[in-house]
Amino acid sequence: MSRFVLELLDASHDRKSFHSGLPSVDQYLKETARSHTEKGVSLTRVLVRAEAKPPKAILGFFTLTPCMVEAVGWPEVPKGLPRNPVGAVLLGRLAADLSVQGEGIGTRLLSLARRITAESLAATGGIGMVVDAATDDLISFYEKFGFRRIAGDSRRLFLPTRSLVA
Repeated sequence: MSRFVLELLDASHDRKSFHSGLPSVDQYLKETARSHTEKGVSLTRVLVRAEAKPPKAILGFFTLTPCMVEAVGWPEVPKGLPRNPVGAVLLGRLAADLSVQGEGIGTRLLSLARRITAESLAATGGIGMVVDAATDDLISFYEKFGFRRIAGDSRRLFLPTRSLVA
Protein backbone atom coordinates (compact mmCIF):
# COMPACT_ATOMS: atom_id res chain seq x y z
CA MET A 1 0.00 0.00 0.00
CA SER A 2 1.27 3.43 -0.91
CA ARG A 3 2.01 5.98 1.77
CA PHE A 4 0.67 9.49 1.54
CA VAL A 5 1.92 12.89 2.62
CA LEU A 6 0.03 16.10 3.25
CA GLU A 7 1.69 19.17 1.78
CA LEU A 8 0.90 22.85 1.38
CA LEU A 9 -0.14 23.53 -2.20
CA ASP A 10 2.72 24.90 -4.28
CA ALA A 11 4.08 24.92 -7.84
CA SER A 12 5.21 21.27 -7.60
CA HIS A 13 1.60 20.01 -7.60
CA ASP A 14 -0.34 19.13 -10.77
CA ARG A 15 -3.54 21.11 -10.32
CA LYS A 16 -4.63 20.83 -13.96
CA SER A 17 -5.17 17.05 -13.82
CA PHE A 18 -7.33 17.10 -10.67
CA HIS A 19 -11.01 16.21 -11.20
CA SER A 20 -13.40 15.63 -8.30
CA GLY A 21 -16.65 15.64 -10.21
CA LEU A 22 -17.59 19.03 -8.74
CA PRO A 23 -16.66 21.70 -11.32
CA SER A 24 -16.72 24.63 -8.88
CA VAL A 25 -14.36 22.81 -6.49
CA ASP A 26 -12.02 21.81 -9.32
CA GLN A 27 -12.01 25.36 -10.64
CA TYR A 28 -11.08 26.73 -7.21
CA LEU A 29 -8.10 24.37 -6.95
CA LYS A 30 -6.92 25.11 -10.48
CA GLU A 31 -7.43 28.88 -10.56
CA THR A 32 -7.56 30.32 -7.04
CA ALA A 33 -6.20 28.10 -4.27
CA ARG A 34 -2.49 28.70 -4.84
CA SER A 35 -2.94 32.47 -4.98
CA HIS A 36 -5.02 32.41 -1.79
CA THR A 37 -2.34 30.33 -0.06
CA GLU A 38 0.44 32.70 -1.18
CA LYS A 39 -1.54 35.75 -0.02
CA GLY A 40 -2.52 34.23 3.33
CA VAL A 41 -6.26 34.27 2.58
CA SER A 42 -6.52 30.55 3.29
CA LEU A 43 -4.27 27.51 3.30
CA THR A 44 -4.80 24.66 0.88
CA ARG A 45 -3.21 21.34 1.72
CA VAL A 46 -2.95 18.51 -0.78
CA LEU A 47 -2.59 14.77 -0.28
CA VAL A 48 -0.03 13.15 -2.57
CA ARG A 49 1.76 9.82 -2.72
CA ALA A 50 4.96 9.88 -0.66
CA GLU A 51 7.04 8.80 -3.65
CA ALA A 52 5.50 11.37 -6.05
CA LYS A 53 7.86 13.52 -8.13
CA PRO A 54 6.89 16.92 -9.62
CA PRO A 55 4.45 17.50 -11.09
CA LYS A 56 2.85 15.62 -8.21
CA ALA A 57 -0.62 14.18 -8.78
CA ILE A 58 -3.08 15.53 -6.23
CA LEU A 59 -5.20 12.75 -4.70
CA GLY A 60 -7.27 15.18 -2.66
CA PHE A 61 -7.18 18.54 -0.95
CA PHE A 62 -8.78 20.75 1.64
CA THR A 63 -8.75 24.45 2.39
CA LEU A 64 -8.89 25.98 5.87
CA THR A 65 -9.40 29.61 6.78
CA PRO A 66 -10.14 31.41 10.02
CA CYS A 67 -13.57 32.99 10.14
CA MET A 68 -15.96 34.80 12.41
CA VAL A 69 -19.48 33.44 12.85
CA GLU A 70 -22.62 34.51 14.64
CA ALA A 71 -23.28 31.16 16.28
CA VAL A 72 -25.97 31.96 18.83
CA GLY A 73 -28.58 29.21 18.55
CA TRP A 74 -26.34 26.75 16.70
CA PRO A 75 -26.39 23.14 17.91
CA GLU A 76 -23.80 22.26 20.54
CA VAL A 77 -22.22 25.71 20.86
CA PRO A 78 -21.28 26.74 24.37
CA LYS A 79 -23.95 28.59 26.28
CA GLY A 80 -23.41 32.26 27.00
CA LEU A 81 -21.65 33.19 23.75
CA PRO A 82 -21.33 36.92 23.10
CA ARG A 83 -23.82 38.40 20.66
CA ASN A 84 -21.02 39.51 18.35
CA PRO A 85 -19.25 37.07 15.98
CA VAL A 86 -16.85 34.52 17.46
CA GLY A 87 -13.87 32.70 15.97
CA ALA A 88 -14.04 29.38 14.14
CA VAL A 89 -12.27 27.63 11.28
CA LEU A 90 -13.98 27.26 7.93
CA LEU A 91 -13.35 24.09 5.98
CA GLY A 92 -13.80 25.89 2.67
CA ARG A 93 -13.39 22.95 0.34
CA LEU A 94 -12.55 19.26 0.61
CA ALA A 95 -12.41 16.90 -2.36
CA ALA A 96 -10.85 13.67 -3.60
CA ASP A 97 -9.84 13.03 -7.18
CA LEU A 98 -12.24 10.76 -9.10
CA SER A 99 -9.42 8.21 -9.49
CA VAL A 100 -9.36 7.55 -5.73
CA GLN A 101 -12.95 8.22 -4.67
CA GLY A 102 -14.30 5.36 -2.58
CA GLU A 103 -10.85 4.57 -1.15
CA GLY A 104 -11.20 6.58 2.07
CA ILE A 105 -9.27 9.63 0.88
CA GLY A 106 -12.11 12.01 1.85
CA THR A 107 -12.25 10.51 5.34
CA ARG A 108 -8.46 10.79 5.68
CA LEU A 109 -8.54 14.42 4.52
CA LEU A 110 -11.33 15.31 6.94
CA SER A 111 -9.43 13.69 9.80
CA LEU A 112 -6.31 15.69 8.97
CA ALA A 113 -8.30 18.92 8.65
CA ARG A 114 -9.95 18.29 12.02
CA ARG A 115 -6.58 17.68 13.68
CA ILE A 116 -5.07 20.88 12.23
CA THR A 117 -8.17 22.84 13.27
CA ALA A 118 -8.05 21.44 16.81
CA GLU A 119 -4.39 22.45 17.14
CA SER A 120 -5.12 25.92 15.79
CA LEU A 121 -8.09 26.51 18.07
CA ALA A 122 -6.16 25.21 21.08
CA ALA A 123 -3.57 27.92 20.41
CA THR A 124 -5.94 30.77 19.56
CA GLY A 125 -9.44 30.00 20.83
CA GLY A 126 -12.56 29.45 18.80
CA ILE A 127 -15.77 27.46 18.95
CA GLY A 128 -15.15 24.80 16.28
CA MET A 129 -15.17 23.96 12.58
CA VAL A 130 -17.74 25.16 10.07
CA VAL A 131 -18.34 23.66 6.63
CA ASP A 132 -20.68 24.58 3.82
CA ALA A 133 -21.50 21.31 2.05
CA ALA A 134 -21.18 21.79 -1.71
CA THR A 135 -24.20 19.57 -2.41
CA ASP A 136 -27.09 18.13 -0.44
CA ASP A 137 -25.56 14.66 -0.90
CA LEU A 138 -22.42 15.72 0.97
CA ILE A 139 -24.36 16.70 4.08
CA SER A 140 -24.64 13.06 5.13
CA PHE A 141 -20.86 12.61 4.68
CA TYR A 142 -20.18 15.34 7.24
CA GLU A 143 -22.96 14.19 9.55
CA LYS A 144 -21.28 10.75 9.80
CA PHE A 145 -18.39 12.54 11.51
CA GLY A 146 -20.48 14.46 14.02
CA PHE A 147 -21.19 17.66 12.14
CA ARG A 148 -24.67 19.07 12.66
CA ARG A 149 -26.65 21.44 10.48
CA ILE A 150 -27.01 24.89 11.97
CA ALA A 151 -30.61 24.98 10.70
CA GLY A 152 -32.92 22.35 9.22
CA ASP A 153 -32.60 23.44 5.59
CA SER A 154 -29.06 24.79 5.68
CA ARG A 155 -25.99 23.30 4.00
CA ARG A 156 -23.84 24.90 6.72
CA LEU A 157 -22.72 22.41 9.33
CA PHE A 158 -20.84 22.80 12.58
CA LEU A 159 -18.57 20.65 14.74
CA PRO A 160 -17.65 22.03 18.18
CA THR A 161 -14.04 22.23 19.28
CA ARG A 162 -14.44 19.44 21.86
CA SER A 163 -15.50 17.03 19.06
CA LEU A 164 -12.72 17.82 16.57
CA VAL A 165 -10.35 15.06 17.63
CA ALA A 166 -12.17 11.82 18.34
